[in-house]
Amino acid sequence: MTVAADLVIPASSQAELVEICAWDGFRPGTYPATEFPVDVVRFAGASGRPVILSRSKRTESLKALPATLRTRAQAAFERAAARPATLRLPRGRRLDLSRGTVVMGIVNVTPDSFSDGGLRLDALRATEDALRMFEEGAGIVDVGGESTRPRNYGEADEVPAAEEIERVIPVLEGIRRVSPKPLSVDTRKAEVARAALSAGADIVNDVSALRYDAAMAAEIARADAGAILMHMRGLDPRRMQEDVTYKHVLGDVAGELAGAAETAASAGIPADAIVVDPGLGFGKSPDGNLLLLRYLAAFRSLGFPVACGASRKGFVRRFSGVAEDASAGERLPGSLACLAAAVGAGASFVRVHDVPESARFLRMLEALREPTAAATAAGAATR
Repeated sequence: MTVAADLVIPASSQAELVEICAWDGFRPGTYPATEFPVDVVRFAGASGRPVILSRSKRTESLKALPATLRTRAQAAFERAAARPATLRLPRGRRLDLSRGTVVMGIVNVTPDSFSDGGLRLDALRATEDALRMFEEGAGIVDVGGESTRPRNYGEADEVPAAEEIERVIPVLEGIRRVSPKPLSVDTRKAEVARAALSAGADIVNDVSALRYDAAMAAEIARADAGAILMHMRGLDPRRMQEDVTYKHVLGDVAGELAGAAETAASAGIPADAIVVDPGLGFGKSPDGNLLLLRYLAAFRSLGFPVACGASRKGFVRRFSGVAEDASAGERLPGSLACLAAAVGAGASFVRVHDVPESARFLRMLEALREPTAAATAAGAATR
């Protein structure tokens, strides 16, 4: 399977359009306010400039393009507009994505994660917290046994596969004894993934997008499991922040994710089992993280559900004005703002630490966006 990395990048204002075009080294003409929103179509590998198309005139503008570019642009628009209704899981199951963004609760069974290290190192507590997350609104819980925090939070130890297995398997088994709800395991190692999938995990969330362990893709395919492919600079989370420069942050990240999806497909992972994640905080500058989140909708052009994890990260602290030594909980308002941006961009998954707050926030957001349902409920309440 070939995965196209042509991107449709929405711009809602002249300022956004100027910012997007600046990455490719040109300044666009001035568009009247009535022309917005516009879409910037960036053709991967092309030497020419991206194409700017007003949505109100898209049909006629597409006709003016050369046939090859017109075909590629139309395909990119179709991929960006498609909303996958389900995600394939093992044993013939499906995770419903049609009802909106799915909350993925984070359970770190580690002593040194940047935000909550040590809180759930006890397997019983981790299991209880995971089950509580489901009750509080999580659609999936992500269990990890190795910290991937950046070096600025103190260098995390690399965890041997055997130790990682000892951390996550009792938790996965404990959850599975009580709940059939979807579980993912956050690991780069095929050996850990094999054990976790045998213990009941449905999805492998690989921060290296299958690059760290050559056996990972085959392991996921063998179990008919889902795969979250996350972008990270390099292979070692402890050094991922050493180089955070990109020629074109959206284009570079999308191109690498497209390559990862092709690797997954070549190993036998079905397209409807793949999720892509641009990897906020993993080898990105604070401004780079902001840009990836601002234009997150562009990643839907790859044709897969999009996951996003901004919760409590350093750029959230920085741009929301929270002191560096402040508690993790003080990053919640900024994290919720990121959550709103991800939902607005059409993300299928949001990975969060604060499940009840995030779930309530999403319910309120949905109520505000559904005037008919809100009006019906209000009318019923007043009768």
